[in-house]
Parts: sequence; C-alpha cells; structure tokens
Amino acid sequence: MPRLKTGENVWDAAIGRMVELYEQGHRIVVSFSGGKDSGVALEICIIAASITNRLPVEVIMRDEEIMFPGTFEYAERIAKRPEVSFHWIYACQPILNVFNREEPFWWVFDPLLDPEQWVRQPPARAYKIPDMSISRMTIPERFPPAPGKKLYAVIGLRVAESRARMYGLFSSGGHITKENEYGVANVRPIYDWSDGDIWKALSDNKWDYNSAYDVMYRLGVPRKNLRIAPPTMNASGVEHLAMAERAFPKWFEKVCKRLPGTRTAAHYGKRVVQPYRQVGETWEQCFKRTCIDTAPQWIKDRAIYASTRIVSTHSVHSTYPLPEVTPCYMCQGNAGSWKKLAEGCYNGDPFHQKVWLLPEVEPEFFRPGTGKWGGKPTW
Repeated sequence: MPRLKTGENVWDAAIGRMVELYEQGHRIVVSFSGGKDSGVALEICIIAASITNRLPVEVIMRDEEIMFPGTFEYAERIAKRPEVSFHWIYACQPILNVFNREEPFWWVFDPLLDPEQWVRQPPARAYKIPDMSISRMTIPERFPPAPGKKLYAVIGLRVAESRARMYGLFSSGGHITKENEYGVANVRPIYDWSDGDIWKALSDNKWDYNSAYDVMYRLGVPRKNLRIAPPTMNASGVEHLAMAERAFPKWFEKVCKRLPGTRTAAHYGKRVVQPYRQVGETWEQCFKRTCIDTAPQWIKDRAIYASTRIVSTHSVHSTYPLPEVTPCYMCQGNAGSWKKLAEGCYNGDPFHQKVWLLPEVEPEFFRPGTGKWGGKPTW
C-alpha cells in the first residue's frame, strides 16, 4: 500500500475520522494510558463527539499501580471532566520486571501483599476486572453496542514511533484495524501525527497533559524518548529509572522496595540485563555460563530447550557449527548464533520476544492459581 499525499492537514484528518464513526452511531471507547498520545486522541474524540452531539466520550484506563508521579493525577483530572465517562479498572495482572531474573513478574496491586506495601492504591472510583489480557479491556460484554452497530476502541498509536507500527497500518489498509476475536476493531485517529504535531496541539489548545513529561525533559530525556509506561517492562527503561531516582526520590524508594533489581538497574544500566563475555571466552561458553550454569532454574530450562532446538535445526541446512556472532541467515527467527541466544535467553524471554521458539510463560507458572493470560501477554 503506497503512501498517499492527500493535501489535508493531520488535525482535520483526525477529527474527520472520528466524526465519521460517531455519525454512524457506533459505540466508541477511548483507551487511555496517561500518556500524551492517548491524551491527544481523547481530546480529538471530545471535539468529534461535540460536533456530532455524542458526548460524553467513554474512556477506559487500566491502572498499572507503578507509573511516574503525575500520571494518575492527570488521569484523575480527566476522569472529573463532564465531557468524559471514565472507566478506571484494574486487573491485578502480572507485569514484567526485566531487572529480576529470579522472579520476572510482579502483580499489580498484589492481593498477597498488604496494601501498605503497594506503591500506591487505586482510587475509590476504580473497579476490578477478571481479565488479564489487555485486549479484553474493551469488549462487547462491558460496552454493548446498539443493534446493528459496532464497538470500536480508540488508541493513540502513531506510526512515527516504529517501523513495525507503520507496517501494521499498511497491513490493515487504513486507520481502522481488522476486528479482533471479540469483534472489536481499533481506531487510530492520530496515526500520521509526528511528535511535533502532538506537542503543538497540546500547546495551541492549552490541553492538559501528564506533568511527568516536563520533569523528564528538564532532566535531559530527549523529546523522542519521552514515554509513559511501566518502568520495568524492558531494558530501555533503565535510562528513565536513573532519571526517576533524581526526580522522584520518595517514589523511587517505594518502587525499589516493591520491585527487586530496580535500584541495581538504575545504578548500573543495561549491564544488569545483558550477558557479558569474560576474557578469552567464546559466545557459546558465555551462553552456557550465564544462561545455564549460573541462571535460575526456569531460565536454565528454557535456555537448554532453545539451544537444543536451534542447534538441531541449524544442522539440517548447514555442516558448519552454529555461528558465534552473526546469525545464520538460513535459521528461522533472529536467534541463529550463540551471541543472539545468550542475549535472548539471559532473562528467560517470558514473552518470547527475542527467541521465537520459546513458549510464553503463563502467570500460573510463577504463582499457582493466578491463571493464564487468556490472550497475548502484554501490559
């Protein structure tokens, strides 16, 4: 699908996309995260709903307990607006802590802990849902559409943030995705906005936004890296943790007590989540030392399984040993070398993002009785 220059500005295009859906009478729910993109998407929906006499705008947010200070304060302000019908939910679902190899999951508002041990508590307006998969936030059972109409979930996705998102847009053929297994399609009204467009809209319209962005920017976080998300989800959160220790010291201390490994990551950076070779060591030796010999049992088991499978499949199409550094281009996925195996298996890869053949790790594995994802595991 080639790019098409329409001559229309992104502001008018975004409002037009939502006006069309509101005029058609569909039920529209905005997925809100407390970040700038979902915030702008919400403001666009409020404008479109005003034009079509469809206020209030329905909004849903899943509380993740641990986000930078300013995030949930912003959500509280949004929830109090008369143009908004706000659904504040929480699921007590596990979230990744990539800085803790022994226990890679932590549970939001963990019911096994005293609430005083949580970093914060949900507001009185929040209600619990039984669904751990984020894809079940907006479902017909919770938001039934009118007869003959559809249910849409508005998200603040922008293709400028990653090539994968751009490919996803091309794959779906437009700003509306294909329906998921629950019959719900996502709408991406600001998919073609740049970072500059987001900040210009916030400034020109004097819209409210998350104050954590101001703190991050003042402490040197580049504009392109200003993101709001659970800080332990991936290794890229290390830089933000170091900043957060200076910006929010009391909050940071609570997080460190709640999530082991956080302080070490803030002080030592990505080194804590990556394997390093010793002097004279090959990547194969490094893999066996860091992912098998000294690794927690669950990581050891997955590393043995992954290496056995990959070495076996590699031998089918090559008489050479598995490469040390550059992945074999004939091997499926991107783990066709000892270096890639070591990097992929070091933290167990519970969501199988780096080693394609590893199964996803269900919450039930680490805490019996907590069930399964019931969908793609993601925050």
